[in-house]
Amino acid sequence: MKKIVFGILVLVMIGIGASALIGEDVRDRFNPLVKEKDVYVLIKGEGKPNPDFPHRYMFMLNGVDKAGNEEEIKLTASTKKFPENSYLKVHVKGKYVFEYETVQEKEVPEKAKGILEK
Repeated sequence: MKKIVFGILVLVMIGIGASALIGEDVRDRFNPLVKEKDVYVLIKGEGKPNPDFPHRYMFMLNGVDKAGNEEEIKLTASTKKFPENSYLKVHVKGKYVFEYETVQEKEVPEKAKGILEK
């Protein structure tokens, strides 16, 4: 009985250690407690080269959901520059980005638009 309990504790410790080593976005992707949602962002500048993936660019953006809650979004794209002041609708689960699409300014909720334009 003690061996079984000890074995379970070892597996739990390995799981906790492994989750600490992987990135937060990967953890959020597989975490059933984190909800998916759409977040709106405003692109104002160029992306920086992504050190993890050659030929991809990284954008650190301020994202706002429909309720007006803000969060930082790390978006990677194959293009270095989006059209100036373009809005993106980003489908996220915590820090994990599933996909993004360009949207017109009129499609962005007023609450989110007001926060993004500050």
